[in-house]
Parts: sequence; C-alpha cells; structure tokens
Amino acid sequence: MNTNTAGILLLIFSTAMWGVSGVCGQYLFENFHTDPTWLIMVRQVIAGTLFLGLIAIRGKEPFFGVWRSGRVIVREMILFSLGLLGGQYGFYMAISLSNAPTATVLIYTEPVYILLYQLLILRSRPEGRELLGIVLALTGVFLVCTHGNPDTMVLSPEALFWTMVSAVSMALYSICPKHLLQAWSSPYVSGWGQILAGLVLVPFCSPFDSGASAWPPSALGAMSYIIVLGTVVPFLTYLMGLKIVGPVKAALISCCEPLCSILFAVLFLGTRLVFPDYIGMACIIVTVLMLSIRKV
Repeated sequence: MNTNTAGILLLIFSTAMWGVSGVCGQYLFENFHTDPTWLIMVRQVIAGTLFLGLIAIRGKEPFFGVWRSGRVIVREMILFSLGLLGGQYGFYMAISLSNAPTATVLIYTEPVYILLYQLLILRSRPEGRELLGIVLALTGVFLVCTHGNPDTMVLSPEALFWTMVSAVSMALYSICPKHLLQAWSSPYVSGWGQILAGLVLVPFCSPFDSGASAWPPSALGAMSYIIVLGTVVPFLTYLMGLKIVGPVKAALISCCEPLCSILFAVLFLGTRLVFPDYIGMACIIVTVLMLSIRKV
C-alpha cells in the first residue's frame, strides 16, 4: 500500500466514525433534550485530556512546547483550535435545530470555501479532477440527504447560520495547520486543539448540571461513542490523512460522512433507501475512487 492510499483510507475511516457520531448526537437531543453547548464542552475537554495524557505518557514531545515554537506555530495552533470549535459547535447546534442528515449535507459546502481560498488567496487553480470531484461529491451529498427535493430541507435561519459557521470553520482547520503538523504530531495538535476549544465553552454552561446522571445505558453509550469513537479516534486519523493528501482531497473524501450516516440509519433504525439515495452514494464513491487513482 502506497502512502497516498494509506492517507485516503485514514480519511475514510475518520469520516465514517464522524457520520455515526452525528446520529448519536441527534438521539441525545431528541430524547434527552441535551444542551449542545454542554455536549460539545464535555466532548472536547475529555477528548483533549485523553490526547494530552497520551502525549505525557509517551514523553516524546515537550508538553507545553507548542507555545514556545514561535509566532507562526502559535498562530496556527490558535486558528486550528478556533476552527475546531466552530466546526463542531456549529455542527451539533445545527443538528439540535434540525436533524443530522440536513446539518451534514450543508456543512459539506466546505470544499467550496477551500476552493475560494485557493483562487483568491493562493492565486492558484485546483486540478480538473478535484473540480469534478467537488461537483460529484456535493451532488451526491445533496441527493442522499434530500432525495433530490430541496423542499425537504426546511431550516430555520438559526440552523442555516450554524451550518455555515461549521462549514467555514472546517475549511479553516483543514487549511491552517500546515506548519503546525510539520512541527508536532497529530495527537499533540489534536489534544491542545480539543481542550482549548472545550475550555472556551465552560463559562457558557454548567459542567455538572446536565441531567446525565439519570441517563439510561443507551444515552451513556451514545455519549461515550461521541467522545471516543466520534472524537478521539477520528480526529487523530483525520489529521494523519490530512498531512498525507492535503486539504482539498481531505475535504472531498470527508463527503463519505453523510453516506455513513445513512447506512447507520438503514442498519439500526430501519430507514428505507430510495433511488436518489443510490445515485448519491454512487457519486460519493466515484469521488473517492477518482482521488485514489494515481495521475498518469
């Protein structure tokens, strides 16, 4: 297996884990009226603590070293943390105001913002294959989540706002950590980013007054999944894959996330697929295959 293929597989795995975590979040919001701010705060702080605990055990990187790495690295660390916070907070806020599929399809306008960044800031044009991939991926996401009927996506202005915040923030943390990831490992960057993003939210919610003590095992399981398999594992693998394949391909491959959400709903919630679902899935799979093929 070559390096590029390994990066693509890491990204596919991470987006699959994220896809299921969105459904778990919707389950908590609908059945237990969980506060999204509390959920994101707990999720980020615990995940960041786990990452930094791993760093401390390994002892291969100075614990506070990133903050002594110079202005460029510190700036990228702060931007990465803000992008992480906006991406996750906006996503779960949008889910709480609508539903997981609708929020997911709208945050995948992210590649458009990365494309605009390349055109306007870097003054460079993406490859024709990447442009086609953006069109196919966004078409697939739209078909899977709406069945081709935009009228089924009835959003409040608040939900639309938070999806856009999430999309722009995801583009930010895909683009900004170029030098950061060259200087520090993915677990190290993830740990500091997660814990900073979580601590920002502490003043806006009560960490110990959430009602979680009365949750049944299913709710505790959903929350545990969100923290470990929906945060720690996929962020680690996503950053590893991002470092290999770059931000545009990473954003395109991440469009597998809504596909995984739909499959999870079919397998565990009995959701039926119709023809537009299959067309949308085909578009997403073709995108991944296109990015996997080496240039001639």
